[in-house]
Amino acid sequence: MTSKLRIRLGEVEVDYEGDEDFLKKELLGFLKTAIELYRVSNDAPRPDAAKAKPSGQHSSAHHGLSLTTGSIAAKLESKSGSKLLKAAAAHLTLVKKADSFSRQQLLEEMQSATSYYRATYSNNLTKYIKTALQKDGFLSEIAKGTYALNALARSELETTLADN
Repeated sequence: MTSKLRIRLGEVEVDYEGDEDFLKKELLGFLKTAIELYRVSNDAPRPDAAKAKPSGQHSSAHHGLSLTTGSIAAKLESKSGSKLLKAAAAHLTLVKKADSFSRQQLLEEMQSATSYYRATYSNNLTKYIKTALQKDGFLSEIAKGTYALNALARSELETTLADN
């Protein structure tokens, strides 16, 4: 029997979908690992903490990105539908400040990157989303048909986009 488990502790989010026997046998170790990741993420210095700006201004790593989906796709070297999907999710999350988004919003963001978007991407979007949820793991389905960039992917993208 297949089971699903999602644990979110601050910036750390862990999703599992698979065999119920694994959860029965390995859940305790799994939880210990999740808690340790949470502790490590809280102990690590925040990249924007040292660069805090006065008067309510925020570091561009978290708040001031003014990139298009196309420019994010370029920085991520998006040569596939899955990579363009990641760029679209990054744009919705980091630039438009959307905590969650629909399939349609992802498609519209992908289409806005005209230099990268191909018509076949629309037909294959379900496959790309499935890959992003299961194999690549950068998206989480927080409700039926509603997605969010997971915490780890968000952090990695913030760093990647701020560095470039």
